[in-house]
Amino acid sequence: MIRLLAAASTAALFAVLRLTTPSVVVAWVGLLGLALAAVAIVARWRWAATAAAVVFLVGYALALGLEGRPVEPGPALGLGLALLLLLAAVDLARRARGATVHGPVVGATLARWIALAAGSFLAATLAMELAAAVAGALPVVASPLLAAAGGLASVLVLVRLFRRAG
Repeated sequence: MIRLLAAASTAALFAVLRLTTPSVVVAWVGLLGLALAAVAIVARWRWAATAAAVVFLVGYALALGLEGRPVEPGPALGLGLALLLLLAAVDLARRARGATVHGPVVGATLARWIALAAGSFLAATLAMELAAAVAGALPVVASPLLAAAGGLASVLVLVRLFRRAG
């Protein structure tokens, strides 16, 4: 069941790449990500899942660069959550060491992941609304500092969530 979730998140990652651009180069990058993710899911290797996540992230950046579009919050949030699900599912499959995982364990894990997705969506929506409200009042010079502070806060929140979940 956990491997099925990892496969579904991998398919979602490839779909985000294909929906961002129809470029053949990005499709090949996506296929490389699919291959690495398949190896990670079957062999339960975290390094392959991490490599697949990096490849998908590079492919998304390449797709945005080829299309000349800015980052849109919806697809970027979907990509991030799918990456998180892929990495977490492969890690859980690795820690289970081939044991059959079903019932309450799957329910609790899915509930935690759904809560994380909902919380991430809510936090991103609130941050975008706050940024839109404050954008006109702040000088342009403050933008890089605020972006760095927001990135640091996001990383700290994720670290806290992973420490609590682990």
